[in-house]
Amino acid sequence: MDKTPLESSIREESERAIRAIKEVEFSEIRKLDEDYAAEMENFSKKSAAEIDAKIKQELSRLENRGILDRKKLKLRIIEKFINHIVDEAVKGMRNDQRYKKFLSDTVCDAVGQIQTRAEIRLKKEDIVFKKEIMDSLKAAGRNRDIGIKEDSTITWGGCIVHDEQGGRIFNNTIERVYFRKSFAIRQEIVRILKEKGVAF
Repeated sequence: MDKTPLESSIREESERAIRAIKEVEFSEIRKLDEDYAAEMENFSKKSAAEIDAKIKQELSRLENRGILDRKKLKLRIIEKFINHIVDEAVKGMRNDQRYKKFLSDTVCDAVGQIQTRAEIRLKKEDIVFKKEIMDSLKAAGRNRDIGIKEDSTITWGGCIVHDEQGGRIFNNTIERVYFRKSFAIRQEIVRILKEKGVAF
């Protein structure tokens, strides 16, 4: 049976409508694909930038940590060097006449501030200076009740004088003198090392 012009017209109109719908659908799908691809590209760029920034931050942190660790290592080496120098200097000081004078002078100064009994404590190796110390005290007019005793807590030398009645302690050990002067000693050593070209 032949189609009537009305049927043909309806069919053609339907096909045109279907084609138009498919074109709109295809266009919308293509736009969604393009939008999705653009979003993925933006996300990828943003992620890459964030990762790059994080890597740079971590590298910078590691570099700063490395610099700090190298400085700490240099400071530990310098501290070890200073301790070695001080130990060597202390080992030889008993043979220097100035040490006996230092010992006598510090004992006399401390005893001069004490009105009653005083106890002088010395490193075991310094007990040999007992006579010189007592002679210095007599010469200074400080020959009151004074005892001299060995003290194993004194590592390097010098003396500790106890005011037994007043409860005061005069610490003139080499360790204490070094402690008071250690900052200035370190500054001087660092200055010398810098002059020699050692970088910090």
